[in-house]
Amino acid sequence: MNWWAASRNVPTLAAITAVTAGAGLAFGQSRIPVPAMVGGAGHFLLAALITVIPAVTWLAFTGRARDATETVAVRAVHRFDTSLAAACATLALTMAVLGHFAGADAVAVAIGRNTAFYLGLALVLNPLTGARIAAPVLTAVPLVLAVGGWKSGGRGAQPWAVVLHPATSMPALLAGVAVLAAGATFSSLKPPRSAL
Repeated sequence: MNWWAASRNVPTLAAITAVTAGAGLAFGQSRIPVPAMVGGAGHFLLAALITVIPAVTWLAFTGRARDATETVAVRAVHRFDTSLAAACATLALTMAVLGHFAGADAVAVAIGRNTAFYLGLALVLNPLTGARIAAPVLTAVPLVLAVGGWKSGGRGAQPWAVVLHPATSMPALLAGVAVLAAGATFSSLKPPRSAL
C-alpha cells in the first residue's frame, strides 16, 4: 500500500484538488468569452475550466507507474486508483457544499459538480485509452464544450454540456455525479490499458 500511495503521490493530489476547489470558490465566477459554433459568443465560467486540473493530475499520477510492476501486483491496483479519484471528487464536492453553506457564491456547487464530472470522464477514458492519451483528450473536453455546447442564439447550454449549465441546475449536478458513479463502476471492473 505504501508503494502505491508513493507512486500516486496521494498528498499532492489531495492538495491540488483542495487548491483547485478553493481557487474556484474565489475566482470561479470570472467569465471567459468564447466564440460559439452556432453563432454568438458563449460565456464560459472559469469554474468550468480549472476543475479539469484534478482529473488531469490524477491521470498523470496513475499513468506514471510501470505497467510491468502493476500487472504483477497482488492487489487490484486499478481499484485503488478508482477509489483515489472518487475520494478527490468527494473532497471537491464536500468543499463545494461547505462553501455554499458558508455563504460562498452559487458557483461553489458548480465547482464540485464539474470536478466530479471530469474525474468521472477520466475514469472512463483511462481503461479505454490509457493515461497518456486520456490526459490530452480530457484537457480538450472543456474547450470543446465551450465552443460547441451552447444552444443557437445563446439560449443556454446543450443538455449534454454539463459544465456549462448554471450552478443551481439540479439536473447538471445529478449528471455530474452520475458520470462519476458510472466512471467509477467502469474503472473498477476494467483495468487500465497498457501504455504503448
